[in-house]
Order: sequence, then C-alpha cells, then structure tokens
Amino acid sequence: MKNNLKLPLILKQTMVRANAMIVVKAIGLVGKVFMTRLVGAEGIGLYQLAYSFYGLILMIISGGLPTALGMFTAKHTARGWRLFKVFAIFLIITGLACSVLTFWLSKPIAYLLGYPKLDVVIRCFSPAILAVPLLSLLRGYLQGLERYTAIALSEIIEQTARIGTLMWLVPIFIQSGIELAVGGAVLGTFTGALLAFALLTAIFMYNRPSVAISPPSTRTDLPLVVHASFAIALTRLLNPVSDFMDAIIIPQRLQVAGVSSKEAAEMFGIVTGIALVVAYMPTLITGSLTHTLTMKITADWQNKDYSLFYKKNQAALQIAWVWGLASGFFIFEYASEISLFVFGIQNAEIPIKSLAMLPLLVGLREITTSILWAQNRKKTPFIGLGTGVLVNFMILYSLVAIPGLGYAGMSLGIIMLELIATAWNFKALELFQRTNSRTAVMLLVDILVFEVILIMVTLCSKLLSSLGWPQTGLIIIEILHYCFWCALYLKVRLKRVFEE
Repeated sequence: MKNNLKLPLILKQTMVRANAMIVVKAIGLVGKVFMTRLVGAEGIGLYQLAYSFYGLILMIISGGLPTALGMFTAKHTARGWRLFKVFAIFLIITGLACSVLTFWLSKPIAYLLGYPKLDVVIRCFSPAILAVPLLSLLRGYLQGLERYTAIALSEIIEQTARIGTLMWLVPIFIQSGIELAVGGAVLGTFTGALLAFALLTAIFMYNRPSVAISPPSTRTDLPLVVHASFAIALTRLLNPVSDFMDAIIIPQRLQVAGVSSKEAAEMFGIVTGIALVVAYMPTLITGSLTHTLTMKITADWQNKDYSLFYKKNQAALQIAWVWGLASGFFIFEYASEISLFVFGIQNAEIPIKSLAMLPLLVGLREITTSILWAQNRKKTPFIGLGTGVLVNFMILYSLVAIPGLGYAGMSLGIIMLELIATAWNFKALELFQRTNSRTAVMLLVDILVFEVILIMVTLCSKLLSSLGWPQTGLIIIEILHYCFWCALYLKVRLKRVFEE
C-alpha cells in the first residue's frame, strides 16, 4: 500500500510545479507577444542574440550547483544548510566579478555576436548575472526540502515582475531605437530575480526547518557536491554553449547566403524567439515532472528500492510520450493561427511546423537524463547531448549558407540535436531492447487517437463554417474542441498508467 501511494504524490507535486509553470509561461508568452508586436522580428532576434550570451554566463557561474545541492539536501537535510551558505558566498563573489566584467566588456561581446549596437542590451543584463545564480541556488536547496509551493510562488512573482518591467520600459525606450527598447526589456530579468529572492528568503526565515542548524557537514560533503555539480554542469552547459554558438554561426551563415544583417536577425528571431518558444511551451509539464521526479528516484536508487524506481520511471516515460504527442499534433495543426493571430508574424508558420515534434523529444530526453543522473551516470547524457550539438553545428554551417534553406537548416539542426541526445539516453538505459509489442501497440494507439481527434474537430469546424460562422470564432471553437477531447483522453490514459 505504501508504494502505491507514492506515485500519486509525485503527480500532485508535479501538478503544483506545473500549475505554477503554466502561469509563468502564460505571463511570459504575454510579454513575448507584447514585445514582438512592438519591436518586430528584428527586435526579438537581437533579444535572443544577447540572451544567448547571458544564458552561457549563468551556466558557467552556477553550473549544476542548485541541482546537486538539492539532491544532496534530499538525502542529508541537516547538512544541506551549511553547504548552501558556503556556495552562496562563492556565487556572490563570482557573480559580482562576472557582472562587472560583462558591463566593461559589452562592446567586444557585441562585436563577437556580429551586432555592435547590442552593447547596451548586454550591459542591461549585467545586474541579473549577480542576482539570478543566488536565486537558483536557494531554489535548489528548497527543492531538496521539497518546498515546491514556495518555489512555485517565487517563479510567478519573478515572471510577473520581469514582464511588468518589460511592458513598462519597452514603450518608453522604443522612441529611441530598437536596441534601447530591447535593453529596457532585459532589465526585467534583474527586477524579477531580486523580488523572487526576497520572497523566498522571507518564507524560509519564517518557516526555517529545525534540522538546518543541526550537525555541520563533514569534510567529504563539499567535494562530493562539487563533483556532482560539475558532472551535471557538463551536460547542462552544452545547451547554452550551443545557443551561443548558434547566435554566432547562424546570422553569419545567413549573410553568406545573401541575406542582409537585418533579415538575418529577423530570421534568427523567428526561429529562436517564436518557433522555439511555441515548441518548448508544452515541455513545462515534463519539466515539472522531472523537477519532482529527480529527487524521489535518486532516493529510491540510493535505498536500493529498484522496483519502485523502475515503476516511477516507466510511468514518467509514458506521461512524456502521451503529452508530447498531444502537444505536437496541436502545434503542427495550428501553426498558422499561432504565427498570425498570436505573434502577428506570418513568416513563423513553417518554422513552427518544423519544430512540432520537439515536445515529444525534449520530454523523453529530460526524463531519461534524470533517470541516468539518479543512477549516478552523469557522463552518459553529456556524451549524447555533445554528439547532438556537434551534428547541429555541422548542419547549421552547411545548410544555412545555402540560399533558400535558412529556416530548414535551423529547424533540422535543432531536431537532430534533440533526436540524437534522446536516442543516446535510450540506448544507455537499454530502453530499445526493453520495448515489447505491448509498448509498440500502445504508442500506435496513442498516435491514432490524436489523429482521429484532429480529423473529428476539423470536420466539425467545416460543418459550422457552412452555417456562416465567422472565421475567428471557428478557430477558437476548433481549438477548444481539440483541447477538450485531448484532456479527456489524457485523463483516461494517465489513470491507467498509475494503476499499472
């Protein structure tokens, strides 16, 4: 009976996390749409170029410390607090140094990215380089204590402050040029992190666990967590490194193909700032599941409770593929409506459709990476992701420079990166060998069900259009119709997963 109760607990904690992330992503989407309609695809492209450098610096500073500290605290609650204080001092010193250097070296960084006017945007990111790593570390510690509600609340506060700052400053600075408007937008990153950190600190100090002042950590704790952090960082560092290299390679190769620098920024913005945002939006569910699953399966593996370990993993993988299929079908079918009616950018339809399978691939990669980390096999996902990054660079360098293949090259590179990384994790976990006829039939049934739902809602929409209903109303009804049937199927399907 005890084991049967743990999976629903994971689901409940996942939904706490997911609900917060839905709110966070919804607020972020509002900000992205608001900004896109003010600064256009070029402005979004400049924002993404600067953000690629910011993301790389953040990962270099904090690495895998938040996750490693969370995993350590989940197993040794009493000793986690002491390590948190040690790492906080380290991040304050490192973050301050990187923040000052970023401000001073903003012009060379902007030249490296190929857009000299980006220096003002990069300077506006410098305060966040100090604040965000500290916030991530505190969230990692609280994750180990399973304070998911506090973490979720802080994420909502952070995003609200960030988008509020963006919506306040962008209209003011747009009069002085796109670069200043984008700079005003990124200042919200600092204000959001500052408010979220203050909130979490207040919550923690008010409801501080008594074990936090218990026995000090042993001398072996620090190198243990640092080693785990380094291993995790190796895998996670690949994504920001890949994004930063993309920001350098893609605009340059597009210009080789005869595209102007302005058009190159627009195309880069459409793919990375619109299509990828849409494609990654559904992964908040699998990301939430990973957030709660990692700590629990790590404890199961340490306690040698292998039966429960594999049961949770199997359930998580099924959730990832069902949700990935549902959201992928939606993105592919309604790419045109998302591009035109949401962002007001007609050229985004093809890139959005091209990346529709990302929710499935990313969800499976995240779950399998967590499983490997829980087994202390942290190098394995790094190798797979590293191979995917190299293939991505080769595709970008070769295809993007060919006239007319800019969007296709960028989309193919992203898909291959995720596909190779996911396949590598599957091979390491021997999931291909474990796949039986029952699993294949279940996957086929899931695909057919979503196909039938799409056909059904499309036929209903055509029937209503014959009655003279307005086009916008038909689209809304069709989308709601699709979401209703998908939600109903997901409820039935996931109920079976947790009953198995």
